[in-house]
Amino acid sequence: MSKFTSLLRKSSSVNLNNGGDHSNGTSPDSSLHTPFGDITNERVIEPDEVKTYEKNLNDTKSLLSDLIKNAKVFFEKGESFSKNQVRWCQSFSKDYEKSTSHSNSAQNVIQQYQQQQQQEGSVDNNVGFTKALEQFSSSITKTAGFELDFSNSVMEGFIKPIQGLIAIIEEKKVYRKKFDKAFTEYDNIIGKIKNQQTAKKIDILKLYNYEREKSKLKSNYEAVKVEYIQFLVDTQNRMHTDYIDILCSHFDSLSLFSGNAYTEYAGIKTYIDSLRTWCLSEQEFFQKDVKERDEKRLYELAREEDAKYQPIVDLLITPPFYLMKLMNDVRKNELFPPPLPPNTPSNYVPPVPIPFVPNLVRLFESRAEMSTVLCHMVSSDLPNISVQGVVLGQDVIGCEFVEECANLIAVPYMKYLFDQSITNIVSFSDKYRPSSQQGIDNLIMEFNYIMNIFKDSIEYLPPPFKKASLEIKSGLHKLSPSSSHPPIGCFLLGRVFAPCVRSPHTHGLFNVIPSDQALEACSFLSSMFYYLGGNQNYISSQIGSAQLNDTLNAWKDTLNQFFESVQNSDLTEWDPCVSLQETYLTDIPIIKQFLKQHYSSISNSYLSRNDREIVIQFSAALGQLEADDPPSEKHSKVQHNLQSPSEESTTTTTTTNATQVSDSE
Repeated sequence: MSKFTSLLRKSSSVNLNNGGDHSNGTSPDSSLHTPFGDITNERVIEPDEVKTYEKNLNDTKSLLSDLIKNAKVFFEKGESFSKNQVRWCQSFSKDYEKSTSHSNSAQNVIQQYQQQQQQEGSVDNNVGFTKALEQFSSSITKTAGFELDFSNSVMEGFIKPIQGLIAIIEEKKVYRKKFDKAFTEYDNIIGKIKNQQTAKKIDILKLYNYEREKSKLKSNYEAVKVEYIQFLVDTQNRMHTDYIDILCSHFDSLSLFSGNAYTEYAGIKTYIDSLRTWCLSEQEFFQKDVKERDEKRLYELAREEDAKYQPIVDLLITPPFYLMKLMNDVRKNELFPPPLPPNTPSNYVPPVPIPFVPNLVRLFESRAEMSTVLCHMVSSDLPNISVQGVVLGQDVIGCEFVEECANLIAVPYMKYLFDQSITNIVSFSDKYRPSSQQGIDNLIMEFNYIMNIFKDSIEYLPPPFKKASLEIKSGLHKLSPSSSHPPIGCFLLGRVFAPCVRSPHTHGLFNVIPSDQALEACSFLSSMFYYLGGNQNYISSQIGSAQLNDTLNAWKDTLNQFFESVQNSDLTEWDPCVSLQETYLTDIPIIKQFLKQHYSSISNSYLSRNDREIVIQFSAALGQLEADDPPSEKHSKVQHNLQSPSEESTTTTTTTNATQVSDSE
């Protein structure tokens, strides 16, 4: 293939990639191919900001035209119109109302500022145009007898300058014509390229010339677009100050030829000078004031949210995490329900389970308590670890909690370790059958490849997993100091790595569901991490068991060295990836719904431990969350658990005790 053809194909490919914005990486015309690349689907779209600025300038022009029309009517009526000064003041007020009707946001800012001034007890409640128009109207009323001079000044100091403003706005026609020309030329060249690409016989030289011409036209279009937008922005900005300047110049001219009204016009001139200064500073003041008010409101809202949610959050994240344990027990009964009582109605429908574990994990992570809860979980299970080499062996919900932690904070780290090996297994699953010697050899090869990456990955390991593993290490050293290979990797390798490798598609490591054969190979690979972390061996009936055990034994010393290095590594907690405000909105409602559904059983568990004060705290925290619920939901009965007669009496006694505790408090 010649360099010319390669260049042309690359150019067509670039046009295809830049032209479409599709999530699957293809364009609507991606099915059309040519020997010189895919058919381009590039289009030229006029920016929305151009339309917005043009509309704003058209509205401004319409307003100025109306002002000129009214001013000309006044000028033509002459002395008969100008004798009525009150009528002129009313005309001024109407012009002000008409101008502010095009800017609701500015009017809202002025109203908010006036309300704030009234609350602070300030006498001056007028700002900006309001104050200026009051001053102008008052001055006009006081200058009775100078109607003719004023009428003449309208033409020279008001109408003609306004016409100059309109002429400035009309200049956009030149820029618009230039923009339309660049737009059309760029769009036409794209059409020519597409027509040439879809032709039965492609003229390579002509297509190359079109591509080269397109680059020039595109650069010209971008430059013209930026120039046009800048002109629109600059012109719009000028309108904000030039109109005030015209008013100032108009009244300034009156002070020159109206000597008999020198005293009044001297005051006007002083006010005009201060108004010019005000125009420069007031915009910055308003912006600063609005920003401070918004920041203050956001701070108040954050404090209100904290006051509402912190009681239940504190109960959940405070060691020894008893409320979390009670929720886990209820969740375990939902997953593995006990037999129903003998008098259960045939139409009984159990309540819909609420999976709260992912939300609880996000809550712990947002409060930077993930390391604390994981260390508490593994330290509570140290006796089982020292005997069985397995962590959380009987805690199904605890295992789910650890897996959700990995899904939240460790997916990039997992992909760094396992991405290549899992891709190989899914793509070539026939080579990784655990029932064949060849499959065992290939799985061992992938295992060794992953472990070689793992041994140098300490800096990427999330701190909560580091601290939990070190908790196991120190605890096992106290329980069995003579052991040369304690199961210190049972948490990291057994409860974090193994589930992710076993089901990569549910843990963010693979985008599609692997085949059953690939999942079988992934499951066997995960068992190697599980056995290595727990210092266990394969049974002799397993194909290649001796080879597998030799492989695991070869990595045990490296595993010990890895955790020795972890102890000396950086254990600083990472910044939370989930904010508290996000947790308040998305996660706390799910946890609250679960607590409401199982309020009775959780309360009874607290009372059985004689923690009546905690029951009151729990009820108050849950009630604070329910304060914003609709009345129909707030007063509805959410406990659907079926109770036997003995359980009903227990609940009645418990409720009575709780009432007595509340009364005593």
